[in-house]
Amino acid sequence: MSNFTQYLTESTKAYDYRIKVAGVLADDFANKLETAMAKWDCQSLSSGKTTPIVELPLDFPHLKNEIVTIFDCSTNYPASIHELREYIADYMRMSPSYVVVRKPGEPTEEYQEEIKDKKDESEFKSKLHDLEYKDAPKVKADEVYGDKANQSLLKELLKDKKKQEFSKTEKTQEAQSKESESTLSPLSKSTNPKPVR
Repeated sequence: MSNFTQYLTESTKAYDYRIKVAGVLADDFANKLETAMAKWDCQSLSSGKTTPIVELPLDFPHLKNEIVTIFDCSTNYPASIHELREYIADYMRMSPSYVVVRKPGEPTEEYQEEIKDKKDESEFKSKLHDLEYKDAPKVKADEVYGDKANQSLLKELLKDKKKQEFSKTEKTQEAQSKESESTLSPLSKSTNPKPVR
């Protein structure tokens, strides 16, 4: 039969939390967070994973274009997530709206993981991530750049120039033909049928 001290040491329970902090953090933020979590006898604290800048972070709908740093923490003593959030925000001297504390098994955490997996498996992927751009149409290099491409471009320009010159000569010929037609001016008539006195 085990004694009471053995029973106590075997029955220790760890309480896991996921702490998310929005915004750019100071270099010593992780050390300060570890000091703050010492109140609940912190067993382990991850170094913090930083997400890329997201237009609308999942846990921070009121913020736009922010980085989110995620810390996984395990403590020996329990605390409510609201208590931890307020305590961390107060200890770090930041707004509570920039801190979110969750338990790893929460439905919102599972939902976010499902969304993340679906994004990775989606058939609609950004073309910017495809470095080789496999969907691009096949084009011969000689047709796009080089001596042959330059010569074909010059030929097209000469054709356009000839068309413009031809249209200019047609216009000038029309104008000259109109000028050459002899039209009598009303002042040049010798007799006026109805003279006015």
